[in-house]
Amino acid sequence: MELLQLKYFLTVAKLEHMTKAAQELHIAQPALSRTIHRLEEDLGVPLFDRKGRQIRLNPFGKAFEAKAKAAIHLLEEGRRELEDLSGLKQGRIHLAIMNMEQVREPLQTFLAEHPEVNLQMFQLSMEDFENLETKREVDFYLTSLPIHQEGFSEIPLIREKLYLAVPHGHKYANRKAINLSEVSAEPFVGYKENFPLRIMNDDLCAQAGFRPKMVCETEDPANIAGLVRSGFGVAIVGGCKSGEELDLVKLPIEDLAGERIFRIVWREDRYLSQAAIAFRDFIVNHFKDEETIGNSVRKALMLR
Repeated sequence: MELLQLKYFLTVAKLEHMTKAAQELHIAQPALSRTIHRLEEDLGVPLFDRKGRQIRLNPFGKAFEAKAKAAIHLLEEGRRELEDLSGLKQGRIHLAIMNMEQVREPLQTFLAEHPEVNLQMFQLSMEDFENLETKREVDFYLTSLPIHQEGFSEIPLIREKLYLAVPHGHKYANRKAINLSEVSAEPFVGYKENFPLRIMNDDLCAQAGFRPKMVCETEDPANIAGLVRSGFGVAIVGGCKSGEELDLVKLPIEDLAGERIFRIVWREDRYLSQAAIAFRDFIVNHFKDEETIGNSVRKALMLR
């Protein structure tokens, strides 16, 4: 059994389409088909059910897929560990980020100080949270949504106060604070349904006894600020200072759950390279002086 066979198999298993898999792998389809056939001969069982042009993982294939992913993951960790042992300064860090606003500045600073590091980022969706086992390449999650699964460690970074954003001239614009139940009839703008922050905001409204009437949904926080400013609706926003929100009125939410904790999370069994450890230390130290959560960060640093 060869490593190339495993990589080809995992691509076909992911796409369940031989032609698309061949295109993604940049090889000819007949060559890919022969490789999968040889793998099945080596294993002594078929890995896919085939009906005409359709191809689907069968029970044998699903069982082997889990082991193949684990093998590729271990080999990748071995490569990363050897890079560290050989004294290489460069490294790759894979980040899964819930919202770029909280970490835009520290990420820019870290990259400026460590230009040799290859920082790879993607934005988290609820599907990613529900399928953490498929994201084993991730070094760190930067998220406000807690991960309750076993085998993860975390350090809190920011305890972020939540606000209701309204435009100037709104009937609540002169208020000092507000309860969410008071705005149950207001139109809301916010993130799309599959975004973790949307789930959290909807949960806050549910605790206040209503389901928000969403009139506009977007993926970009800057668009949310623009929609509120234009009078399309109100929105639940964090305390992160954003230039897009300077001309909005932000009313503190008085509900008991009117805050969220932004944290860095990592898998306990994942090998962390020197670059990854340097990043974790940098991001934690960057936020350790935040008044609302500084003590928790300092305590976490002492316990490590």
